[in-house]
Order: sequence, then C-alpha cells, then structure tokens
Amino acid sequence: MTGKHPQIGDRYRDVGTAFRNAVWILSDVFTSRNGIEHARLTSAIDPRECKTLAVSVVADPKRFVLEETEALA
Repeated sequence: MTGKHPQIGDRYRDVGTAFRNAVWILSDVFTSRNGIEHARLTSAIDPRECKTLAVSVVADPKRFVLEETEALA
C-alpha cells in the first residue's frame, strides 16, 4: 500500500489496462456492513461508468497509480 490514504477527488490510473485514458476519480468512500472500507471510482471519460473496490485495492500501487494534479505539482 502507499503512504497516502485515498481521498475523494483523487485521480487514479489503472495499471493493468492498455488504454491510455483509463483514469478514475474517487467519488465516494464508505464502510460496508462487514467493516471493509470501499471506494467508488467514476470514469474521468464517462461519468456513467463506475466501479466499487476495497480501498486497499485502490491504494495498491500494483493496481492503481495516483495521478499528479496541478495542485500537487
């Protein structure tokens, strides 16, 4: 896992995809009934497309890379 905990508004690039524009925006974080923290990701290209993953998956640099933004640069 990375040192930074995923936060709403963070932009992530999916490491395992061949698509150059596979950027996901973290739109929600919630804890399920079984106590696992989840993140809802929305496609930066098509906001109708979304997926829900465990926060630990989103924070795993083997799966997702946090995109640099102008505010962080």
